[in-house]
Amino acid sequence: MLDLAVRAAEALVRRSEELGRKEAWDGEFRGELDEKFMEDPPERGRAPNEVMEQALTDILPLALSLDHPRCFGFVPSSATWPGVIADFLAAGYNVNSCNWLIASGTSQLECVVIDWFRQWLGYPDTGGGVLTSGGSAASLDALVAAREAAGYPESASVYMSDQSHSAHQRAVKIVGIRPEHARIVPSDNCFRIDMGELASMVAEDRAAGLEPIAVCANAGATATGAVDPLEKLADFCASEGIWLHVDAAYGGFAVVTERGKRILRGIDRADSVGLDAHKWFFQPYEVGCLMVRDISTLEKPFAIRPDFLQDALWGSGHPNFWDRGLQMSRSARALKIWMSVQTFGMAAFRQAISNGLELAERAQEYIDESPVLTCTSPASLSVVCFRVDPAGQDIADHDLDEINREVLAHLFWDDPAFMSSAMPGGRFSLRLCIVNYNTTWDDVRETLSAAERFGQDALL
Repeated sequence: MLDLAVRAAEALVRRSEELGRKEAWDGEFRGELDEKFMEDPPERGRAPNEVMEQALTDILPLALSLDHPRCFGFVPSSATWPGVIADFLAAGYNVNSCNWLIASGTSQLECVVIDWFRQWLGYPDTGGGVLTSGGSAASLDALVAAREAAGYPESASVYMSDQSHSAHQRAVKIVGIRPEHARIVPSDNCFRIDMGELASMVAEDRAAGLEPIAVCANAGATATGAVDPLEKLADFCASEGIWLHVDAAYGGFAVVTERGKRILRGIDRADSVGLDAHKWFFQPYEVGCLMVRDISTLEKPFAIRPDFLQDALWGSGHPNFWDRGLQMSRSARALKIWMSVQTFGMAAFRQAISNGLELAERAQEYIDESPVLTCTSPASLSVVCFRVDPAGQDIADHDLDEINREVLAHLFWDDPAFMSSAMPGGRFSLRLCIVNYNTTWDDVRETLSAAERFGQDALL
């Protein structure tokens, strides 16, 4: 065990040292991997070192390195080393952090971490939550709570903007709301939910016999980083008696900075908030979170006590996290957050999050000054969208879309960086999402310069 652990640690340290000198992405086609791995399980085992070497050589490198300093695609993830070690320890102890009897130590840590989140969001003492696998599970649990709070109406409807994450539409289906009652509200020219359209749709649906139960708002839309008008949404939902859920999976941890608090003003009034610590709080997968203003709104729908669990109750004052969400068996997710914060302190986390905010602003300034690039969605939180669109050249939109697809392909294959695309305003765009604590301005600038260079070549 010790020999394997040492070898694994050495491999991870070596990878970390070499990461910035390699490309952000590597992969292989299914046919090649089928030939290598699609076989019956062996009757007799192999030497552990041989098995590990194959994993290190043939399996684990074939992935997007989400912690690469030039990985700007989707929403990257750069895990702290204490967080990695915490997951190793939790797996080695094989903790099932489901209730207090089975795991009082890690249950207490989850109470601590949840209370940190509660304070950062500005929730009252009644607030609480549960750590989840990610934002998708948090969205599902939130809609279960919203449906319970509304009294399980038969003709329920849920509202979200055209910038909302697909997890919300999936959650609507799972909780039993008809797909056509997942109402998509247009966004405005800043990619925020249009309040006038929302009010009209809710009024029309009530008149048609539907019962609106929830609005899903964005606090950092995945494509553009857009933050919906949270204070206005809170006012509207309060007046209409509708549950307000804020999807802050990507952007929510900006709230630990002063600037982030201003951007996310009003998030404290939401009935529920989804967060992903494996995004902008620098933890290994999987650790999301659902927070609610009133913890009873989670425990009412989820607390079920069958006879086979009667020995697991430890009396009042000892929360059982299986009473707050979908999962019963649960990994000890709080340990990595706690160990990371204890090791580095919150000043380091605030600085790392501020770095993403600042680099996105500098990226927009570079784009605005570029004769080749045009901003299609201004910097919001740490996301900025742009595309090759030289000033003074009258190029049709569909031709520009093809040019930018070609640029993205060149960035994908011919540059160490990795970017993804978005469609703000229906225009194919390149998208930077900057959440890595190791990313520098040089990483961003050189990636933008490569986009300019590939764009000029594509225009010839």
